[in-house]
Amino acid sequence: MLPVIACRKVSTPTEPNLPAPHAVSDAMPVLDSSRKALAIHSAAQECALDGFQFGKSHLGWPYEVRANSVAGYFQTLIREGFLSYETVERVNLGWKISNLSDADPGETAFLRLDQPDKTALIVRKDGQWAVFRDEMSAAAFAKTPPREPCWLP
Repeated sequence: MLPVIACRKVSTPTEPNLPAPHAVSDAMPVLDSSRKALAIHSAAQECALDGFQFGKSHLGWPYEVRANSVAGYFQTLIREGFLSYETVERVNLGWKISNLSDADPGETAFLRLDQPDKTALIVRKDGQWAVFRDEMSAAAFAKTPPREPCWLP
């Protein structure tokens, strides 16, 4: 006979209370931008993990590699073999990378792309992403790091 505790149903943990992303028009090229954004995030995360795991101080998130611009951080990822040149070849100047470090929480904004139709694609450090039409929802979705400058030039 099983004890009573073994038969008790355990409730599922609750999800954090985040605002739902707003729907966006099908006319804008979000899919292509989101694929590039996720590829860039994946490369940055691999770079940070390798830096931490193997003790390589020249690898990590933008703050840790002392990136002074978005283009400079992309060059670091390409030079170290985490990102292909073709991925960033057609990246326009609208991309913003946050100057975050390993100490920043997962909810911190990592990448932001402002679209021509006033929407913003945001990817957080933890890999979650969404497209927002208004600034208040975007700010609630992702924090900015506490140190300056928050976004690389």
